[in-house]
Amino acid sequence: MNLQDILLGFAIGDAFGAGVEFQDRNWIRENIDFSSFVNVRSSVQALHTDIQNYHDWEYTDDTEMTIGLIKALISEQPFIEELLVKFWKKEYEEGGNVKGYTRAGHGSISWVYSGEKTIDEVRRFQQKRRFPGNAPATRALPIGFIKDHLINDYAIINANATHPHSKAIAASIIVARATQYLLVQKRKQEDIIFYCAEFIKDIDSDTFNLIFQVESLPPPSELTEQDYIVLCGPQPIEPPKFLAGIKGLPSDAYHTSACVLYLLKHSKSAFEGLKNAILMGGDVDSIASICTGILSGKYGISSLPHFMIESVEGKPYLNDLARRFYKYLDQKSS
Repeated sequence: MNLQDILLGFAIGDAFGAGVEFQDRNWIRENIDFSSFVNVRSSVQALHTDIQNYHDWEYTDDTEMTIGLIKALISEQPFIEELLVKFWKKEYEEGGNVKGYTRAGHGSISWVYSGEKTIDEVRRFQQKRRFPGNAPATRALPIGFIKDHLINDYAIINANATHPHSKAIAASIIVARATQYLLVQKRKQEDIIFYCAEFIKDIDSDTFNLIFQVESLPPPSELTEQDYIVLCGPQPIEPPKFLAGIKGLPSDAYHTSACVLYLLKHSKSAFEGLKNAILMGGDVDSIASICTGILSGKYGISSLPHFMIESVEGKPYLNDLARRFYKYLDQKSS
């Protein structure tokens, strides 16, 4: 396990995915060959406010909030919801101060940053949704490295900080436990769904049932249109899910957790995981970040093209954070 590779892989998946985020699956298959960075964010009307705040190879809120969660852990302050919100906002503001503009991405948490809503209002909004957003899943990876008896508790706190909903909680636990399973326990990818299912069976029955449907799906090259409906829900995406009208993954926790487990089961390198995630269409940076990060920890980053490794934002910053996280984990294990 190499935390530098994990954070770098996470940022690469996030940044490459951000360029083609919320593109239709069929368009991606026809236009993306992974030989260069492609930025078509300006073609998505729903992302118009992000266009000026995004430049090629910058990572998004997915990496930003993962960094914030790690910093909250290593602060050794009591791990509670308000601590996480504080560190996420701090990372957001510091990034904006350094870059001169705030980072692209951010769903309902942006209302808190702008002062439009309070964090309690955001929590109530997500709690009432049938399908809450997927932010808790995208930032849960580091939780998989802490002591086993704390993983579920911390994953629940991570979700409840912004998305106090059973589906968001289940997704947060799934990503944390998938990380533990592959990178700490170093177990077989083929059985990852069975392992993670045990930890969410009493949390959200819909997610529990869905991931067992995913378990029976064929490998990515053999997926049918009906299989994509299992992974991503009705295709094209239907409102109120986001982004309606395209074929791909909506930005909800429920289907994001299912896709993550599917991709981790079937991808045999960091680059294969990245490609399989991007080819899903829709909210691809969310699943590409998680899967490329975890698979970089398992297989290393050598499979990723050199131009990706050289171009991604923040390598010294991420490497320094990885060293600090190593030190924290080492102290906690002794």
